[in-house]
Parts: sequence; C-alpha cells; structure tokens
Amino acid sequence: MGTATGIIRALNSGIKHIAMKRFTLRYPEEKLKFVGDGYQFDPSTGVGIAGLKGRHMLFHDHCTGCQLCSIAC
Repeated sequence: MGTATGIIRALNSGIKHIAMKRFTLRYPEEKLKFVGDGYQFDPSTGVGIAGLKGRHMLFHDHCTGCQLCSIAC
C-alpha cells in the first residue's frame, strides 16, 4: 500500500508542477514586482513576498567549522 501511495503522490506533484506558470525572467529586461522588502517569490501570483530577516544564532557546542556564520555576517 505504501508504494502505491508514493507513486500517486509523485504523479500528483508532477502534474501540479507541469500546470504551474514558469517564473524564469530575462533579468535586465524584466524585473520582479516586490511587496515590502521582497525576499521570496510566489510563482502563482508573480509577486515577491517579504520574508523573515532572521538573526543568525551561533551555538559554539554545535559548531562544525563550516564557516556559515561568517557568510551570514
């Protein structure tokens, strides 16, 4: 039963993405319409959505040395 459900979900997702409007733009000629600060883009409406400008938290005990904290700064 799990395999059939997975196949149906995959087909549903594929059909949904085929029906979506493409949102690739030719940048210098076409620009996005942003609302607010515009950090995300909603392809169904064609409008940018203001996102969360969250604060990067550094936990030294979880540090793996990936240097993402320096990129976030």
